[in-house]
Amino acid sequence: MNYVDVCAVLNENPRQVYTSSSTFNYCAEVTLPPASQAKAPTTLVLNVYGKTGDAFRGLQKGTRIYLHGSKLRFDVQSKTYSLHGGTVAQVTEAFPIFNDVILTGRCIKDIDQTDARAFKTTADGLMIANQTLSVHTGRNQADLFNFYAINTAEDKFNQAELLVNMTRKGTGLTIRAQIVTDAWTDKDTKERKTATKLKLVQMTLAPKSDESQTKQVTSQTTVASTDNVASLWGGKTAEDTTDPWNAGTNVGLPDLPGQYGNTPEFDAEPPF
Repeated sequence: MNYVDVCAVLNENPRQVYTSSSTFNYCAEVTLPPASQAKAPTTLVLNVYGKTGDAFRGLQKGTRIYLHGSKLRFDVQSKTYSLHGGTVAQVTEAFPIFNDVILTGRCIKDIDQTDARAFKTTADGLMIANQTLSVHTGRNQADLFNFYAINTAEDKFNQAELLVNMTRKGTGLTIRAQIVTDAWTDKDTKERKTATKLKLVQMTLAPKSDESQTKQVTSQTTVASTDNVASLWGGKTAEDTTDPWNAGTNVGLPDLPGQYGNTPEFDAEPPF
């Protein structure tokens, strides 16, 4: 699973980008509001397809939008995130701020508790753990998403501790996370720098399979069939906002620049 609900502001008017000689999509740089007062805004590129793109192209720089059901991508070479597809709705400042990412995949490593880049505790009682999730994108490829969990000694639910104790290389995992960005000034160069990453909010481990306990599923109810289908919402139907990679063929997500396999090697920035 790869599912994103976020609010953003357009930094530019949407522009048309050709993906082949006959097909194109619309894209625009957008900024997500800070996830908290301690974080900075997140800037990335939004790509919109199909009928949603027809409506998206009419929006102007500075427009506030709500993006529902998009997909998050991570480019290993440039180490940048981008958003693809989904439904775009224009909203006002009064609209609630959403920043939700749901990813399902497999952990690619054991968390080394002796490596400060993967796990550490502080004198203040903070515990921080860093894990990487491989999420299938189709065509025998996957994106790698680095995410971190943090908790204090007083927290009743210790996400970081659970991440260390419960996840190993190959562990199936579904996470709910936020897109967050840290900003700081380099002490040597005085250059302003940023780092975007995923902060764990919730996680669910995949159930362990036990073939000996497998039971055949049988229907418990009988649904009456009828030719008379009631009209809902006055006969109105949802618009077709199907993304191109789900249009009848299981071809996965669009390729990002560069080619890489299921578990590419990269030096992901640690979250601390």
